[in-house]
Amino acid sequence: MVFLKLLLLSIGLLSIAMLGFSINILVKKKGAFPETRVGHNSEMRKRKIYCIKTEQLRIDKGLDIKSKHVSTNCDGCV
Repeated sequence: MVFLKLLLLSIGLLSIAMLGFSINILVKKKGAFPETRVGHNSEMRKRKIYCIKTEQLRIDKGLDIKSKHVSTNCDGCV
């Protein structure tokens, strides 16, 4: 009995959260989720956080991140 109440309460809270997220997306001007991939997120690039492949290439070859040979937009990352 307690398990059923807890399950229904959890489902109710999750549905309220999902409804809130969907309303937020509909009300926003651009109406889309923020970009979460490291190579495509401008806020992460501003903070000098790059894709792990880019970081590893930079470390292995000793390249500066502003070098022409290092891409900060890693299309291979998911």
